[in-house]
Amino acid sequence: MKKIVLLISSIFILSCQTKPTKVFESQETRLRDGEKVKIQKESIMVDARPPFEYSVSHINGSINIRWDEFTQPEEAYRGVFEADLYFQARRLARLGIDPQTPVVVVGRGPLGAGEEGRLAWTLKYLGIKDVRFVHIDGFDRPPQKEEAPAAKAKPIWKPELDESLLVRKSDFLKKIQILKTEPDAPHLIDVRPVTEYLGQTPSRLAIRPPDFGAINIPWTEFINSQGLARPEVKEQLIAVGLNPDHEIMVISNRGVESATVTLVLRELGFAKAANVGGGYSEILTESVLPRKKKQK
Repeated sequence: MKKIVLLISSIFILSCQTKPTKVFESQETRLRDGEKVKIQKESIMVDARPPFEYSVSHINGSINIRWDEFTQPEEAYRGVFEADLYFQARRLARLGIDPQTPVVVVGRGPLGAGEEGRLAWTLKYLGIKDVRFVHIDGFDRPPQKEEAPAAKAKPIWKPELDESLLVRKSDFLKKIQILKTEPDAPHLIDVRPVTEYLGQTPSRLAIRPPDFGAINIPWTEFINSQGLARPEVKEQLIAVGLNPDHEIMVISNRGVESATVTLVLRELGFAKAANVGGGYSEILTESVLPRKKKQK
């Protein structure tokens, strides 16, 4: 009987002890090649990869957001923003993101299709000031058994759109008329693969783009293996006549890879670089398709 009393007392004492609190570190994360990406305490990690890849493995505490969640559902307009971006801002607020939140977007770098760059460009267009993107495989990720807690929701905010990042179809068609006639005309960079640009491999587009007088530089030339901007690109562009004070329009099939390049150019000092958001897919669409509203 005495042993039973002692056993019950021991269980009671143990049950009253405070359980240890799990602490999720939020510090500087080291990249494999020695470069570093600053992860601040208040930073939000966003994973732009497809949901299946995210479900298999992701950085602890990151949230999965796809670039096309902000765009029209029709194939021809996959790169065009949906009308209700205020809804998207409210959604981001619930995830703990507001215009002052530092955001790091991760993706597959040059092995992907520019998803993280497009999503980072979208967030900056919505007015979020501090957004960076990087290859997810560059992080040294220790295994975690427990998922970090979700960030606290932020107050609802209204997007302050940075229109300098976007070239709309109407503006593109106007500017394309003076590319070869005006000395101060914008420059056009086509960032598709060389073989697709030359028509040597099948294009994902229904119609092959006409010759708009673009300079072809594949988008992967602008980033390194970690998905970060290559500083030497600036001198290479200057060598072919593209200077930081030039207006530059960047285009790809749906405005995804070109969004990555736009942010790289901005980082390298080309302040007038902008992305043709809908890409060739929208530019080459003659008919006006009915815009379906997304389910909220």
